[in-house]
Amino acid sequence: MTSVLIAEDDPAIATLLADTLSDRLATRVVANGALVPDALAASRPDLLVLDLSLPGLSGLDVFDLVRNDPAWQGIPVLFLTADPERARRAFDPAGACLVMGKPFDVDELIAAVDGMLALSKRAEAAA
Repeated sequence: MTSVLIAEDDPAIATLLADTLSDRLATRVVANGALVPDALAASRPDLLVLDLSLPGLSGLDVFDLVRNDPAWQGIPVLFLTADPERARRAFDPAGACLVMGKPFDVDELIAAVDGMLALSKRAEAAA
């Protein structure tokens, strides 16, 4: 089953994300950026939903780790943040990254997740 790792420290938003996506994806949630590398190593997700303001490691620090580790470079990242402009500065022009602001529309989130996963699967098939 396709899986998503959600890195979100707000319990209400983390629950909303997991509940919204769990009918179509296997979901895992971590509330601390420092836990993301271990979660990635335990089971590589098909998508990483990443908040910027995380305890431990910030979302941007996590993004740098993901992009600089050959094992994780291909994981698409959806920044879901209250500071979308800051996240856009780290934007990956290759399409493996998307930025959505908080608050967010659930239908737009689902469309973004579906689009990113479809793009990722097409890229894998072409490789």
